[in-house]
Amino acid sequence: MKAFRGTLIAALLLLAVAALVVYLRPPAPDGLPVEGVRIFAFEKHELVSVRVERPGAEPLSLVEKDGGWIIEGSGFAAGRSMVNRVKHQLHDLTSRATVVEAPDQLELYGLGDNAIRVRLGLRDGTELAFEAGDPNPSAVSYYIRPLPGDVIYTVKKSAVDYYSLTLDEFREQRFASFESKDVTRLQALIRLPEGEDSPAVDRSLVLERVGEREWEMLDPEVMAANEDRVRRLLGRVNALKAQGFIAVPADDLAARLPEWGLDAPRLDLSLNFASREPMRLRVGADAPSESRYESLAYVLVDGDDTVFIARRGLLEEFASDLQELRNRRVVRMTEQDVRAVDVVLRAEPPDEELAGQAGVRFAAERWMWQDGVPVAGSTPSRVARFLAELEVEEFVEDKPEDLDRYGLTDPVARISLRNAEGEERVVRIGAPGPALVDPEGRERERRYATIEGADPVYLVDMRALSVVRDLIREGNRKKEKDLEKAGRLERIPSELPEDEAPPG
Repeated sequence: MKAFRGTLIAALLLLAVAALVVYLRPPAPDGLPVEGVRIFAFEKHELVSVRVERPGAEPLSLVEKDGGWIIEGSGFAAGRSMVNRVKHQLHDLTSRATVVEAPDQLELYGLGDNAIRVRLGLRDGTELAFEAGDPNPSAVSYYIRPLPGDVIYTVKKSAVDYYSLTLDEFREQRFASFESKDVTRLQALIRLPEGEDSPAVDRSLVLERVGEREWEMLDPEVMAANEDRVRRLLGRVNALKAQGFIAVPADDLAARLPEWGLDAPRLDLSLNFASREPMRLRVGADAPSESRYESLAYVLVDGDDTVFIARRGLLEEFASDLQELRNRRVVRMTEQDVRAVDVVLRAEPPDEELAGQAGVRFAAERWMWQDGVPVAGSTPSRVARFLAELEVEEFVEDKPEDLDRYGLTDPVARISLRNAEGEERVVRIGAPGPALVDPEGRERERRYATIEGADPVYLVDMRALSVVRDLIREGNRKKEKDLEKAGRLERIPSELPEDEAPPG
């Protein structure tokens, strides 16, 4: 009861303090709401132009054109992030407080002649305008005056503080954008001097798309390329962002290329596309950086009159070991592609009795044995997944003279995979290879493998052979059961005795 009485007293005291605060708070100016006034209200997609007029500077106009935005008068692409920022901050702008209704001195708030004037054009021809002034004493809000009108409000800082930024900061930072799926060919010349922790690199690289998700390397070697690695290279190019811009008149560009190391670039890259003109990009000398942790370089895109300053990580990406570009998915199928699997297993120690052959087919959304009996369990799916999506752990030999040394002339297992079109890929699994030892000293078995019709020999995870053994084991059990069933049927008399025959 005492605890309840103490809680009641505390609640009453709290109510008294709240009433005192309300009583002592100075009233707002007559007729002025304190906060929550909706200043602008429009849909983001309705915005088609933004004009910014700053004291002592040329006006800046962003205009929607052909589905994109440009900086009018310069031809530069407007930054998508900046346009989205304007839309997001202003489409439902609400005041934090109403400051004054008819001020005598607009300059006290950074308004009037000292203000930044912003005009917004909407799709239906409506124009909205306001003046952005100084930050208020707390520095977390800015003064704003909607035009026409005399009322001054404060709004959140992020709504208007960016209008004082330079022209470059309104430009699109990404200067090498493209759709990766549209790229059909990549050709690069990489020339990097020897570094403290890296060897010199002087080579060409040519990659060509040969399928929706397949790439082939044509130079410096001919081999299947790793699609993930190719996408990573394209992604690094696509993600380039300008840290700075150097405008160069077109007539002066060729003569000034040595100034930025672009006459003999460290990376000379050309991309071909299915639906647009090719793009050539060059990475030149290192550019000054304000951060010791950020390395920059000069970059030029042919046809542009701007030299960009961007991060130079692209160079290291293109100079990486060619082995990283090799396609480790050597079967070039997916589990979903496989519609038939036929395996042959040769016995070997310690499972001398485990041998045979088995075949399964995928039909009516399930795996079946060749006689049409559904397969119980997930073994066929595991075989299709591990073998179709087999990922090489190590490239052993590209042009082997003798497959016997790898146990691949008479392989332990031969697996045939066929897709719906009847295309076949055959995997051979041979003798045990060097085990992979993890940092904790644990060993993982591996096997030599090859693809029929191709030369290279690989090392693959032992699981590829393990799932084949599982399928053979299940197939052999089925055959034994089928034989037992057939034997029982043979022992059943085919004709009834005469004394049991039905009356004629």
